[in-house]
Amino acid sequence: MKISTLLCALLLALTSTAQTTIEPNLKWGKPTDQELSMTVYEEDKDAPAVVLCQLTNVGYTMDFHNYYVDYEVKTRIKVLTDAGKEYANVSIVYIDNPQRQYSQEDIEDFKAVAYNMENGKVKKTKIGMDQIFRERINEDYVRAKVAIPQVKAGTVIEYEYKLHSNVFYHLYDWEAQKDIPVVYTNYRLEVPTVFVFNVETSGIQQLQSSVTSGAINYQMSSGSLAKQYKRYTNIYNCTGRNLRALKKDDYVWNVEDYCTKVTAELKSYNFSVNDQRDMRKTWEQVDNTLFDHTDFGSRLYKHSKYRDELLAKGIDKMDDLKEKVAATFLFLRQRLAWNGEYKLLAKSSSEVIKKGNGTNADLNMILINMLGDVGVKAYPVLMSTRRHGRLPKTYPSLDKINTFIVGIPNGGSWIYLDASGADGYLNVLPANLYVEQARIIDKGTQGQWVNLQKVGEARSVLNIKASLTADGQMRGEQTAIYSGNAAANERKAFRAASDSTAFIASKATKDGVAITQCKIEGHHDFSPSVTEVLNFTKQGEKTDDHIYINPFTEIPISSNPFTEKGRLLPVEFPCRNSYNAYVQLTLPDGWQLEEMPKSVNVSTPDKSASGRINYALGDDNTITINYQFRISNVCYDHKQYDALSQLFDLFANRGKDILVIKKK
Repeated sequence: MKISTLLCALLLALTSTAQTTIEPNLKWGKPTDQELSMTVYEEDKDAPAVVLCQLTNVGYTMDFHNYYVDYEVKTRIKVLTDAGKEYANVSIVYIDNPQRQYSQEDIEDFKAVAYNMENGKVKKTKIGMDQIFRERINEDYVRAKVAIPQVKAGTVIEYEYKLHSNVFYHLYDWEAQKDIPVVYTNYRLEVPTVFVFNVETSGIQQLQSSVTSGAINYQMSSGSLAKQYKRYTNIYNCTGRNLRALKKDDYVWNVEDYCTKVTAELKSYNFSVNDQRDMRKTWEQVDNTLFDHTDFGSRLYKHSKYRDELLAKGIDKMDDLKEKVAATFLFLRQRLAWNGEYKLLAKSSSEVIKKGNGTNADLNMILINMLGDVGVKAYPVLMSTRRHGRLPKTYPSLDKINTFIVGIPNGGSWIYLDASGADGYLNVLPANLYVEQARIIDKGTQGQWVNLQKVGEARSVLNIKASLTADGQMRGEQTAIYSGNAAANERKAFRAASDSTAFIASKATKDGVAITQCKIEGHHDFSPSVTEVLNFTKQGEKTDDHIYINPFTEIPISSNPFTEKGRLLPVEFPCRNSYNAYVQLTLPDGWQLEEMPKSVNVSTPDKSASGRINYALGDDNTITINYQFRISNVCYDHKQYDALSQLFDLFANRGKDILVIKKK
């Protein structure tokens, strides 16, 4: 009986283990019992749904020398929770511009089925093309939307569609990863050899890829005669298995930058010996396209509407370049407001001035004109914001650029400004604009690439001088100087508070500190720094013969945000950061230090992130503490994650250090 019981337990365990593995089902129209019965995806137990299988086939057809692209997509999804019901809402965006001959696509077939188990039987709910709702996004794109009915937790969804396109020179990116896990996905692309595409895979997870040769046959007719022709092809096949969900992350600006995907860029095509065309663009061509645009190049280097006022103020007579630029920018800010939008193309200055606000492109264009009025040459600096996503590394793209800032040469360096930076200063930009790849352009010259992540830094320097009373209270003065993005953050927090009292109160609630007096300088200024002088008290824990107190007035790292196991995504910080605090704490007469925390000095292997806390006791019964923490890179890849996590974890704990003081 004991042996039988053991065998049954082993069989049950093996069966349970087998059920955790989802085998790809490539047959359409009949979900397996395993797919229908599963209630959780073991690889990601919090997933609201999972893509069980997706098959994408992209191929070319030909008709009378015209090439077409057909996209055939099949998708099966298991809905696991009520939150997963949103994946029954299918959205397909495609090109449709009736005014352009080769800019037309359409959905030729769509069908979907929802499978539900009811009373031990599978119930099917089917819909077809008649359920599609189309809405125009703009003159070039249309969105088709379908809501699959009868979907709930436990439903298996299947849908498939065919998209027919005459845009033979453009292929959509294929994204293997989704915001939910993917068990199995396959992409097959067959391209006639007359087209030369640069096909690349990228992303944080591996795909199995292969390239083989093939052929397609087509028929050409002339009157009553028909003749068969053959075109040789290249077949690209990519398969992904057990791909993780690509979820939003607090330390990644745009997760799509790291999506596992396949991109195909047309380099050239050759329909005949005498008809070979090179489709590759250069960044210089992108630059020239913008310079020729009515709402960009035509607005550059004109006189501004504020020219007379600027000259009347004597800004053009200033000798110091930084002072001249700062005065001009401050003049703009006093008259126009940013409306919260980032754009690339600018409206007319008359329209913006009349309204009193505009996009950053509107205001930056006016700023370039104003700087020209006072004798300062300024240039547009093109970029894709960090939230919008990185510029492609392998090919130029105007579509990927979504804004520009202003660059001013200053000897061997540059000054950067953006009209959205209301709380910053020269070279202090919103973190969204600290991109790794930005392009300074000027008509008639070659563009220059710059890394703006090397420009920004948040710097905090705190000097604390305090004494400890016999009743366990720490009293003293803290002088804090914030510069760069740290100053911008202080100004932003000050603006967000209802008044200065509320701002001071928000600081007092941190780490048990009470503020008795506060003096603030630079919170309203367009200046490089903000200075705060605080008189404070902090109560420790007091017993008859001991005092226990944490000596820090603020703790820059109070917790470790990097606790994920097996992370594949990088870590992206807002900007570089340095924090320095120097504490002098004098002990009361008749008391002595019994226990002092150990000093620590650590860094990541590449030394780009480091920190130290040094404790020392002087002859005058004064404890000095030097706390330093520095992040000198903006982006850390997943290979550096463990070291970064350990560093943050150490300092999150060491920020809670307690001094133990005993009575003599």
